[in-house]
Amino acid sequence: MRTLTDHSPVPPAADPLTRIAAALDDTITQIHVVIAIPHGTNTHNAHRAALLARLHARQAGWWQLLARAAVTDLTRVHPMYMRAALRAAHKARDDARFWRDVAADWTARAEHRPTSDAAGALSSWDELGVTA
Repeated sequence: MRTLTDHSPVPPAADPLTRIAAALDDTITQIHVVIAIPHGTNTHNAHRAALLARLHARQAGWWQLLARAAVTDLTRVHPMYMRAALRAAHKARDDARFWRDVAADWTARAEHRPTSDAAGALSSWDELGVTA
């Protein structure tokens, strides 16, 4: 399994689809590892969320690559799989955006700043003694 700081390419496989599938499996494994990281403080929560954002962004890229591979080889891959890969890429991008927002909110809490409205800013403002 590769680590978050390991940016070396995934080992080549005979088939590009096999390589992409292995990379997606690896990314999913890494997501599960990060989810299991202890996270008790605001800083730890922010770090964990940032790691999850990066992994979901990486996953989106692999899904996008799979969709492109499907387009270039329609003799082997049914177009429905290309559409499914595009939907998975879109979902992974949304997940990455969600985790980036969560990381920003936890960072704001760690720095004693109000968080975004999406994360319940009113309760955060109340904790900080800020009035609207």
